[in-house]
Amino acid sequence: MEQVTSATPESASEASGRLLLMSRLRRQLAGVMSVEDSVVIRAPDAVIVFRGRIEGDTESAFERLSERFARIGYTVRLQGRPDGGHEVYAIKGLPKSKPGRIRVNVALFVATVLTVLFVGARTDLQYTGAFDAISEEDLPLQVSLMPLANLHRGMPFAATLLAILVTHELSHYFVGRRPGKSSLPYFIPIPGGYLGTMGAVIVQRSPTRNRKAVFDVGIAGPLGGLVVAIPLLVVGLALSSVGPTPPGIEAVTQEGNSLLYWVIKYLMFGRWLPGGGEDVWLHPVAFAAWAGLLVTMINLLPIGQLDGGHISYALLGRRSQKLGMALIALMVMWGSWLASQGNDAGWLWLSWGILNTLLNSRHPPPLDDATKLDGKRVAAGLAMLVVFILLLIPAPLQIVMLP
Repeated sequence: MEQVTSATPESASEASGRLLLMSRLRRQLAGVMSVEDSVVIRAPDAVIVFRGRIEGDTESAFERLSERFARIGYTVRLQGRPDGGHEVYAIKGLPKSKPGRIRVNVALFVATVLTVLFVGARTDLQYTGAFDAISEEDLPLQVSLMPLANLHRGMPFAATLLAILVTHELSHYFVGRRPGKSSLPYFIPIPGGYLGTMGAVIVQRSPTRNRKAVFDVGIAGPLGGLVVAIPLLVVGLALSSVGPTPPGIEAVTQEGNSLLYWVIKYLMFGRWLPGGGEDVWLHPVAFAAWAGLLVTMINLLPIGQLDGGHISYALLGRRSQKLGMALIALMVMWGSWLASQGNDAGWLWLSWGILNTLLNSRHPPPLDDATKLDGKRVAAGLAMLVVFILLLIPAPLQIVMLP
């Protein structure tokens, strides 16, 4: 059975040409798919959908179909159906990757190094008490000027944070180069703030082949970042000190505890901190490593095209969309409640929730969306859920006013 949908009536020659095209495309399915029916969609170029059942393994079937259709100038997309059947989309044209401009990547990275150095210098000046002797009237100006004059003091912070972020992004890049062409990282500089950057993004320049490729790209970044962040956190904590709040300080920026961070502090100092009126006064290396773990946690949120969104889509397919929407709603509600309690961390959750809403939480499907993950990848995906729980920080950063 063949069904045709068209916005305008067809002439006899158009109908004849369409039938010839349908016959040619159908021949490519021989021995791979038993066709039950087909649909022609004209919006704007012809997209032909064949419905039926794949004979045998979907992954090898997709590879065969992809080669056959590419020879006649068509791209294939394979999807499963709820009834166990399959749909093959024959899309006119072949994907073309657009070359990137490496100068943009370099310029953004240099800008990010400078903004992270600035924040690192400010963090070091705070850690060493350089701002303590400045009058309240001059403090806002000096907080901006002194780091600029002491950028070299930001090296420990900047080197630590950038080592984590660069490893994270290059892990994506090198894994992403295998299933499809991807861009170099585009780092995002943020003057001021707590970190000086919002991390980086990598643009996939050609469609991802299957869910395995989606999963591999998604998991590579967090694993690479963690391999660097955890040892650097241990080094940073070894450089840090434990004690009460020094006299004369009216407010402190309190970093939040994740389970992993809490346990590592216990292993390093032999007690649970904060506690007993004391806490760790973080060396810039420790704070940068803590921030690297925070960035990893954010990336593991199962939303859209975040790393966690890639992993959840690879595991759940289109059902991951509902999970992402539910999580965004939870982030907004949790952030609103924290903000109503006067906790500054609430605004972080609110901004993340709103940003993900604006960026669209929908994950694009791979070309082969019918082939499920193998057991090893499913187990690795569940392990990353455990990692996310260990990294979760309910209240990442807040300003605490001291009595």
